[in-house]
Amino acid sequence: MILSLLQDVRVIENFGTSEYEGQTNLHPVGAAITGISSILTIMLPRRWAYVPGIMMACFLPQGQQIAILGLNFHLLRIFVVFAGIRILLRGEQKGLRLHALDLLVIAFAITRMLIYTTLYGQMSALVYQLGLCMDVIGLYFTTRCLIRNSEDLVNATVAFAWASIPIAVFFLIERSTGRNLFAVFGGVSPFTAIRDDKLRCQGPFAHPILAGCFWASLMPLFAALWWRPGYKRILALVGEGTSLLIIFCCNSSTPVAGVMFAAIGAMFFALRRQMLFVRITILVTLIALHMAMKAPVWHLISRVTLAQGSTSYFRYMLIDKAISHFDEWAALGTKSTAHWFYGGQDITNQYILEGVTGGFISLILFVAIISKAFGALGRLRKLSEGRRPELYLVWALGVSLLVHCMNFIGVSYFGQTILVWYFTLGAIGSLYERSFSAPMPAPALRRRTAATHPERLTT
Repeated sequence: MILSLLQDVRVIENFGTSEYEGQTNLHPVGAAITGISSILTIMLPRRWAYVPGIMMACFLPQGQQIAILGLNFHLLRIFVVFAGIRILLRGEQKGLRLHALDLLVIAFAITRMLIYTTLYGQMSALVYQLGLCMDVIGLYFTTRCLIRNSEDLVNATVAFAWASIPIAVFFLIERSTGRNLFAVFGGVSPFTAIRDDKLRCQGPFAHPILAGCFWASLMPLFAALWWRPGYKRILALVGEGTSLLIIFCCNSSTPVAGVMFAAIGAMFFALRRQMLFVRITILVTLIALHMAMKAPVWHLISRVTLAQGSTSYFRYMLIDKAISHFDEWAALGTKSTAHWFYGGQDITNQYILEGVTGGFISLILFVAIISKAFGALGRLRKLSEGRRPELYLVWALGVSLLVHCMNFIGVSYFGQTILVWYFTLGAIGSLYERSFSAPMPAPALRRRTAATHPERLTT
C-alpha cells in the first residue's frame, strides 16, 4: 500500500528538482500552443484573456518548460509573464484596491520564501522559492486583474467546461488502452499507473490524484452555470458529467471525497443563513468525538476508503506524526520528514507541507487566507440575496473553496492544479473588492436603521 505512494515521492531537500531541471523541454506542438496562447493572452479582450492559461493548464504537461539562465519557466509561469505584460500595457491593474485577502497572500508567499531560505542557507533554495513566489503572487494577481466581476468568472468557467470535453475523451482512451497520449510531450509517463489491478489515469496532469482534484474543485462552478441563460445550462450538465468521468478514470479516493463534499456543500445552501450555528456544531462535535474516542479524532481519516487501494491510513499517520514532531518544524520548518515513519518523506497534505517548508507562521498565514476567503464569501452571500444567479455563483465559489480545503488533507498541490486553486482565491478576491461599494441588503439595512434611527421605521 505504501509503495504505491512512493512512486511520486517529493523529497523536501531536492528543491523541487525534476527530470528536466535546468533545461528546456518543449515539444514542437507544445511550443506552437505556448506561442499562440501567449499572443492570445495579450490580444484577446479581457473577458477572454484568462482562457489561454486554462488551455495551457488543461492540455500541456508541466514538464513542458523553458530554462533561461538556470531558471525554470514552466507553462503556467510563461502564462503569468505574458499576462503581466498585457496587464501593464493595458493598465488593467489600475483601480485594483488591495484588501486583507490580497495582503495575506503576499505575506504568505514572502514569509515562506524567507523562512525556507533561512533554513537551508543556499542560493538554490532562494531561487526555488522565488519561483514558488512567482506562482503564488503571479497566478493570484493575474486572476485578480483579469477576472474582475461575476461575468468574467462565468466566462472562465465556460472555458473550463469546454476544455473538459476533449480531456474526458483523452482519459477514456487512456483507460481503454493503458497508454497516456500526453506522454509525447514529456513530463508524464507513457504507461498508465496501476494500483490493485485498477488503472489510474492522469492525462496531462502530474498525478492521477491531482487530475481528479482539479476537476472536482470545478464541479460547483459548473453547477452554477445552470442558472445562466442560453447554452450555459446545457454546458453545466456537460461539465458535471465530464468531470465525474475524469474522476472515475483517476481511481483515487481524494477526488471522490471532493465530490462528496461538493454535494454536501450544495445541500447546505438551504442553511446558508445559519452557517455560524453549523460551524459551531461541527466544531463541538469534533471536540466531543476527540474526548470520547480512544484514538485522536483525526484517526477517523484512516477509516475512509472510497477507492480500491486507498491509503487513508498513511494520511492519518502523516497528521499524527506532524503533531507529535511539532517542535521539529514549528520555528523554521524541517529539512526532512523521512524519519517520522516509513514513507514519511511524501508530504501528501497541503497543510503539513506548508508547515514543514515554512514553519508554523507560514501554516498560520495559509489558514488565515482560507479563513478570510470564507469570510469574504459570507459578505458576498448577504449582498447577493435576492439575485439568484449571483447568489448561486457565490455559493458555488464557497463550495469550490471547501473542496480545495478537503483535498488538502489528502494531497499537496503542484503542477497545473495550483492554477485552479489561485483561480478560486483570485475570483473571491475580485468579487469581494467589488462588494466594498455595494449597498447593504434590505434586511440588514432595516436592522441597522432600527438600531440607529428607529423613528424612521415608524414615519
